[in-house]
Amino acid sequence: MSRTAMTLGRRRSAVTPERRMLARATAVLACRIAAGFLAALTLLGFSIYRVVLTEQHNQARQQLEFELAFGNPDQTTPCLWLFEIVDGQTPRGRAAPEGLPLASAVAAARDGAPPKRTSWASHGAVYDVLTVRHGDVVRQAVLDTWYQQADLDHLVRALVLVGLLGVGAATIVGAEVGRRSIAPLGDALAKQRRFVADASHELRTPLTRLHTRAQLLLRKPAEQVPEPLAKELGALVRAAGELNELIEDLLVSAALHNDPERSRIVDLAALALEAAEAERPRLNGRTLEVEIGDCEAAADAACAFLVNGADSPLRRMIATLLDNAIGHTEASGRIRLRIRSADRGLVELEVTDDGTGFDQADSERIFERFAQSGHPGPHRFGLGLALAREIAADHAGTIRAESRPGRGAIFTVRLPAAKAAVEPTPVTQASS
Repeated sequence: MSRTAMTLGRRRSAVTPERRMLARATAVLACRIAAGFLAALTLLGFSIYRVVLTEQHNQARQQLEFELAFGNPDQTTPCLWLFEIVDGQTPRGRAAPEGLPLASAVAAARDGAPPKRTSWASHGAVYDVLTVRHGDVVRQAVLDTWYQQADLDHLVRALVLVGLLGVGAATIVGAEVGRRSIAPLGDALAKQRRFVADASHELRTPLTRLHTRAQLLLRKPAEQVPEPLAKELGALVRAAGELNELIEDLLVSAALHNDPERSRIVDLAALALEAAEAERPRLNGRTLEVEIGDCEAAADAACAFLVNGADSPLRRMIATLLDNAIGHTEASGRIRLRIRSADRGLVELEVTDDGTGFDQADSERIFERFAQSGHPGPHRFGLGLALAREIAADHAGTIRAESRPGRGAIFTVRLPAAKAAVEPTPVTQASS
């Protein structure tokens, strides 16, 4: 395996589901702080813009009214024109842009319309026009609003710049606040895993002794162990075995993100074959078929389906799916384990059975720890499938389930293929 492949695998495996959850929580908190700051800044900017716009409007009106009352048509300030029209004669006033004075406003004022302020646009320029009539004289003041609009444009650019800088600063501050706020949660999760691991280790030894001693008692001659006691001992052995499996699942879950071999590139097809062989003694008449792509020989190097991860958790995930299929399939039923390439550089592992199945509404609930079906019936789900989903997520993959009552179930795992993966060619193995 190349050093580059090892490095890629190590970097990928370093991002655990817990770290992703904490990073996501930190990012959400930072985004909320930034969004709140942006909303406040937007409201403030809008208020400033409205105040400035209103002030400009009032100043323009005052300037126009002053010119109409005291201005001289031949002497006006730049960007301001004053026209005086007497009995329809040629307007008096200095040279103005084409279209001024505004004839429609002059005609309206001559017909007795009250003083009216209008906005007029020409050749990309916008003019503020106020027209009044005094006896036979109509006076019209026109203001070019270019400078006002330029001031507004400068204000908008300044507000946008301040907003961008403010949002950037708020995002940085929010990220730091989020990191410090979420840090205790990360510590609590780490302590929880350590506690589960320590407690499971402490329980495993006495439980193993209990299981072993109960088995030894059960193996004694029948005359030494009465039948009622033998039944109770059998129940004790089964219960101790189940509890042992539960503790093993807890240990795997607690140690999942601390496995030193998580950066390896492993062959998922080889793990599937090993898990299938380990489960064959439990088939009891059931048929287990293993399909590796389209290969004709399991030993072919091209049949390898390589993924980044650790072989122990992945083997446990496959064993859990096979165990679930065996447990829900009748003695004459059929189970199929298939591995193949999928789209977007993924490796797909599928476990199918024709057993009792479950309601599709429970397709997410079955991956919850110790969940119980939301529908009438005996279905209860332990830790195994929850651990399988955790293992898949820890390897940047997904797992989903499809089923219908009485029609069996299909569990599909998708994992990113390792960069060094070789294009496989198919093999099929079947056994009963």
